[in-house]
Amino acid sequence: MSTIEGIQNQTSSDAILDIMYRAIGGYGFERFIVSGLPDPGIDVRPFVLLSGWDDEWYERYTGKGYVHLDPVARHCFSTTLPFDWSDAPYDAENDAPARRVMQEARDFGMDEGFCVPVHMEGGMQGVVSLVGKTDHLDEKDRLELHMLALYAHGRLRYLNSPQERLDGRRGITRREAEILKWAATGKTAAEIADITGLTTRTINQHCENAQKRMGTNNRLHTVVEAIRHKLITL
Repeated sequence: MSTIEGIQNQTSSDAILDIMYRAIGGYGFERFIVSGLPDPGIDVRPFVLLSGWDDEWYERYTGKGYVHLDPVARHCFSTTLPFDWSDAPYDAENDAPARRVMQEARDFGMDEGFCVPVHMEGGMQGVVSLVGKTDHLDEKDRLELHMLALYAHGRLRYLNSPQERLDGRRGITRREAEILKWAATGKTAAEIADITGLTTRTINQHCENAQKRMGTNNRLHTVVEAIRHKLITL
């Protein structure tokens, strides 16, 4: 949460770059990229929000359109859940372009990584991809990285898009804000029900209503967006 607060207070991508390097380093990651994912045939470079990649690899990947061949990027369109790069499916024998991308990435020391898909309104797709080993990560680490990635992507999108700033505040009710605030501290629906005197079913319904209002894809994404738009404070 302190890292998220630090990102929230920044007004430039360069400042967020430094925070991200420090944050992911604490989990054993070395490099990262935060980007949108364009439709087939579209240049990815205008969609890149922040790159912590090696410059040579970045130029090769973006210049050659590898985003449309990369199994990791492609898998983001079919899942909302974070995944290890090794879990991105592709046919290594018959998909030569994908095999080439993965091999060249390994040549740049990018053998393993952790990827967070970001689904946005209007069907737009984004990604936060971290470079490094993942076998040491536990469920808590993965949840924290998921929240960090969603928040960083949202903040960078806000800084890079005037329309995002205009449309940024989405209304939620006072009760929804209260429940999301408890959810942000890690409370389950049952625990929030005990605290508020409501039923678990009512807690879940309030979360679903807030999710619909904010155009998010799951409870964690809703919490992150509510924090980002200052609809709740921690």
